[in-house]
Amino acid sequence: MAAIQWTNVRGQEFTGEEARAASDFEEIVGIHALSPEQAYHMFKEDILDVGKRLFFAEKIPIDDATLMLFLDGDDRVRKVVEARLEEHRMEETGGILIA
Repeated sequence: MAAIQWTNVRGQEFTGEEARAASDFEEIVGIHALSPEQAYHMFKEDILDVGKRLFFAEKIPIDDATLMLFLDGDDRVRKVVEARLEEHRMEETGGILIA
């Protein structure tokens, strides 16, 4: 995704700098032939900027992303994960919560 595509992700606004960081990180992950999931498992213990966390919130498998709901301090990043969870639930169960 180009930097411009990272400025508004699932209704959440990010600065130009944050969007560029997400775009650049996506490119770096691709250059090193890593999947987003592999990169997440490599870097999840590091202190990451908002752009990298945004990349992970949007790209990693939903099971890994749910952990970000509890750990990420940026409400926008959490809302990206929440939107993905809602979309996933709609696809899997038609929106019905199954307990």
